[in-house]
Amino acid sequence: MEKIKLNLKNLGKFKAPVLLPPYTKDNLKTAIVHLGMGYFHRAHQALFLDRLIASGVSRSGVFEINLVPDPYPLSKITAEQDYYYTLLSRGKDGEEEVRIIGSILGYINSAENKEEAIKRVASEETALITITVTEKGYCYNNAAGDINWKDPFLVHDRQHPENPKSLIGFLVAALEERSKTNKRPLTIASCDNFPSNGKILKKSLLSFCREMQPGLIPWIEDNAAFPCSMVDRITPNTSPETTEYLEEKYGIIDRWAVACEDFLQWVLEEDFKQVPGSGIDPRDYAEAGVQLVKNVEPYELMKMRLLNGSHSALSYPAYLMGYTAVDEAIADPVIQQYIRNFYMEEVTPTLAPVTGIDLGVYKDTLVTRFSNKNIADTVLRLCEDGSTKIPNFIINPLVDIIHSGGKHEAVTAALAGWARFLSGVGEDHKPIPIKDGAGQAAINAAKTARNNPENFLRVIGVHGLSEKEIAKLAGVFREYLESFHTRGARKTLKGIITGR
Repeated sequence: MEKIKLNLKNLGKFKAPVLLPPYTKDNLKTAIVHLGMGYFHRAHQALFLDRLIASGVSRSGVFEINLVPDPYPLSKITAEQDYYYTLLSRGKDGEEEVRIIGSILGYINSAENKEEAIKRVASEETALITITVTEKGYCYNNAAGDINWKDPFLVHDRQHPENPKSLIGFLVAALEERSKTNKRPLTIASCDNFPSNGKILKKSLLSFCREMQPGLIPWIEDNAAFPCSMVDRITPNTSPETTEYLEEKYGIIDRWAVACEDFLQWVLEEDFKQVPGSGIDPRDYAEAGVQLVKNVEPYELMKMRLLNGSHSALSYPAYLMGYTAVDEAIADPVIQQYIRNFYMEEVTPTLAPVTGIDLGVYKDTLVTRFSNKNIADTVLRLCEDGSTKIPNFIINPLVDIIHSGGKHEAVTAALAGWARFLSGVGEDHKPIPIKDGAGQAAINAAKTARNNPENFLRVIGVHGLSEKEIAKLAGVFREYLESFHTRGARKTLKGIITGR
């Protein structure tokens, strides 16, 4: 098979079953700016937009901005491919779709060209901003209910507001510029994976403004909308094997490809500022399969507590048991029973009814999705950044369960599995590669958690419990942690399943 470099010139050379964009970019506007061009965004929001452009509903592509330095020459790679890339989606039974996406119109890195990045957001052409920078990018302290002024990025932005590094500082600088120039309203939609993301984003911006730009607050209140959203698609980092696969099977030479599962969901709150003539109305996304709802929260909690919580709950025991691939881990009967029949069932009573969703079917579907060997998701990817993920995914439902008097053995064991992982040495006596930039306090507390479990629980953010409840939880946690250390992960999970 002939191997062809992906770019505009070669686009017509690719043949079925490769799906090509049925449009040209020449007459598209750039009414959308996205902050945080990672794998997930290109498997998700950029695909929805590609569908809208292909159907003729939208006349806008998206301009991409990254706020942190790129680990490789992304500007060069994207420009050489004329901002086209391949999206490979794979189902559990081997079915796959190969689609070349054309919705991205340009890219810059803010760290390299801050002035141009700010101008893009401030431009009167920009009507919609979407964001995927992960939860830690918001510099928000859940326990305090405010931005974390001790975050290094915010410390810098406080001293150098003209050269912001944080998402919050960057947006405030761009909105300040916008308020002085075109003054047109806009919608800023967080697509990151944490509760009430739109509300938290607005709260963080206003908190920053109160100290740094108080005069901007009325303009933001009047001219910016911050809808909440829930996004879902398992998208591992693209591996060299995926790139080679596309080249060998489809003849596509693509240095910027993305691989993901075939499941796709986006639930978006109907809270928008419409800008006539911009080329995009956020309501248009419904035409591409986005669910527009009045209240996103039930969908958020369902996804975070069942999918993300289960991902974290299985990842640490699975790693300790020697698994590297998620699909292999969930195929282990002990892990699957623990996750589906115990962990998920303990969490379910903390969820409100979700319109149009049968939770039993949803939970079974999650197990099927976790079993998808064709997306090659790794256990270590799920283990990353636990100190950022676990408060929302595991601790919050655990506190709700305790308040309601429900069973929480499997959920408590998930925290114990994480603490065992953070001890730094696996069951094979080899060092554990912990990747958690914000987790040093949790790592330190985990080293003494067998003797001081209450300290670990407090450090990781267990909140809203009485002293009696904390003491009782600490006792159960200590038993599971001791079991992980002395009996191992497999026997610990078996004990939960069998009641011994």
